[in-house]
Amino acid sequence: MQLNRYFLTLGNFWKRHQHSLAASSIAFSMSIGVLGLRGAGGFQALDLKSLDYLFRLRPTESVDDRIVIIEISESDIQRQGKWPWSDRLFADLVDKISAAKPISIGIDKILDLPSGEGRKELIAAIKAAGNVVNVTVLAETGKQGISLPQDLADVSQAGFANLPADSGSLIRRAILAVDEGSFPLLLAEMYLEKKANMPIKFDRELVRFSVGDRVIPRIRSNYGGYRNIDSSGYQVLINYRGKEGSFKHISAVDLLQGKIDPARLHDRIVLIGVTAISIKDSYPSPFSTEDEVMYGVEFHANIASQIISAGIDHRPFIDVWSEEWEAVWIILWTIAGGAISVLTRNVIINWLILTGLVLTLGGSVTFAFMLAWWLPFFPAVIGLVGANVLVTAYEFSQEQADRKLLTGLFSRHVSKELVDVIWAQREQFIKEGRIAGQEVYVTVLFTDMRNFSTFSEKQQPAETLILLNEYLGAIASVVLQHGGMVDKYIGDAVMAVFGVPIPHDLEQDRSKDAQNAVMAAVEAAKQLIEMNKHRIAQGLPQVVTGIGINSGMVIAGSLGSEERLEYSVLGDAVNVASRLESLNKEADGGAYHILISQETSRRLDDKFEVEFVGDFALKGREAETSVYRVLDVKDRTIKLLDEMN
Repeated sequence: MQLNRYFLTLGNFWKRHQHSLAASSIAFSMSIGVLGLRGAGGFQALDLKSLDYLFRLRPTESVDDRIVIIEISESDIQRQGKWPWSDRLFADLVDKISAAKPISIGIDKILDLPSGEGRKELIAAIKAAGNVVNVTVLAETGKQGISLPQDLADVSQAGFANLPADSGSLIRRAILAVDEGSFPLLLAEMYLEKKANMPIKFDRELVRFSVGDRVIPRIRSNYGGYRNIDSSGYQVLINYRGKEGSFKHISAVDLLQGKIDPARLHDRIVLIGVTAISIKDSYPSPFSTEDEVMYGVEFHANIASQIISAGIDHRPFIDVWSEEWEAVWIILWTIAGGAISVLTRNVIINWLILTGLVLTLGGSVTFAFMLAWWLPFFPAVIGLVGANVLVTAYEFSQEQADRKLLTGLFSRHVSKELVDVIWAQREQFIKEGRIAGQEVYVTVLFTDMRNFSTFSEKQQPAETLILLNEYLGAIASVVLQHGGMVDKYIGDAVMAVFGVPIPHDLEQDRSKDAQNAVMAAVEAAKQLIEMNKHRIAQGLPQVVTGIGINSGMVIAGSLGSEERLEYSVLGDAVNVASRLESLNKEADGGAYHILISQETSRRLDDKFEVEFVGDFALKGREAETSVYRVLDVKDRTIKLLDEMN
């Protein structure tokens, strides 16, 4: 029993809040779908493209003059007339740089094998400098690693130069360490220790690097827009200072020829690297276009720069929120998309607000990136727009269902113009899939054919049906013409109501409804008189009708099952109108056979000729009812009613 009560309560709650619950379910389902697709990597390509775009949107940062690149460009190779350069030439280059007393010298060229003459001179130059870092290559799947030869290992440090590439060989990440430190990490470490007495710390328990008061955020398998990537080693996002050429470049040949002031290299990190187009050591970066690439030495410069800047300048590393907070972010934007669809029925306004939210989302993500936070854009915007579109589609389908409900209930009873008005004010009618009950003041009109049984006996069924349709059509026509609603046909009887389905609260509107009802009754009676003239001429019996009209409070709403609903009114005022119509058999309703109640009579404002008939005890009522008959319309009434309508 309690279980049944629970399900009944749950069902009632669903009916009361069906609209909001359905929209919430759509938004929630959209959120789950977006999060699931993101978890499967469905947004990774878009998220990474958005990261590239954010880099390009960010204002250009100042040049980090703590790092200088001695470049071996295409021009330098041509000026020397050969490649690869000999060890002696590199020895001269190291000597020139060392004489300027830099903090460290990084050689971004594999020197595993002797090249030409001068190997011993190269070893001696590196040993004399005492601050040289050479590069190695870690072994990767399908690729053999390259270690530093013993002669160089004895006189210099070494760090690996591997850069993890994303799709399209684009470089967005750096590996700072595996079992050994990377090339740029060692260079940055030497600079920070000598210039700022700031070591790069590694917490073995927490497995994290830190520099100064900043933790270096480590890329995980699922990190920002990355999904299910190989995150081996200590990987970080590269916080680029700008596009290629963002660091100071000095020609290696100019340096060898003494054309460079040594002060430009003093107390700096000096990187030696190849920037020649013919030597393949370049990759696309977030700033690259089709023809633009960044050279390997520039990637290392950016990585070293971001570590040094974090320690000395407090420049932040690019970080992301936890997966939980990113999920909350996406869900909130998705809910927002569904909410504006529910709260704004106007399609244009909905799309304007949606556009504003998309721009706000884009602005928020951009602003966050300026603060070094990479937030999800595409999952959030797809959730936002997707939820809005789906909820709007649901709203449209519900609107169509509501329109079908309203037009199905009212199109047979009221004029098309009134149906349109009802639709425009549908919120006050529809509740839980049916027309909500309302207590309203109306004027009810009943009419019934007096001699219908006689016709039925003397005519063929088809002839009777023709007569009935002609009679009912005439009644319905004048009712609709005067703003009334044909409530129902009951055999040869018609019930019409004035004042619904749009309720009238003002007294003048209620009086207008009563006057329209009486006017419709008079015109219907006159049409029957004309109809009877033709029938008499054809030798057919006359049609005699009785009309009863009463005004008062009723309950208006939809009646019936979900399969078959009808709009109608119920109440004592309806019963009185029906009894007044029947009273025509006993009391004289005048030439038009129209009997009205005192309540209706007092609302006619002297627009009709009315006579008091008497007080009658109507069936089902204890108190007597004052009854009046309508004789006709006063001359000015038709004009006044036309103006009112």
